[in-house]
Amino acid sequence: MKYPNIESVVEAFSGDVVDPIPERRSLNTVFPPRPLKLLQENAVLAASENRIRALMAQSAINDTASIAMSVDRLAHVAPAGKFYYQKIMAAYADAATRTIERW
Repeated sequence: MKYPNIESVVEAFSGDVVDPIPERRSLNTVFPPRPLKLLQENAVLAASENRIRALMAQSAINDTASIAMSVDRLAHVAPAGKFYYQKIMAAYADAATRTIERW
């Protein structure tokens, strides 16, 4: 049996070569991930800020309650000053609330 010439069997194609599956890109290829140490520092900072907010809120609540009890006691002893006692308590509570909200 006679084999045909190889050039007569193979077809020649011309054109550009295209990858069938495009390369997947993500932000990690554009921006490298931050070092682990920086992530840990940010986590510690966020936890510390949260703890400070909680301590400030707890302190403001306890102080406002203490002032409120003083207002009640003083209102019985010196009723003429009740209006001013309440204004002082409200001023403290408002200032503490604004400080916590700003933080």
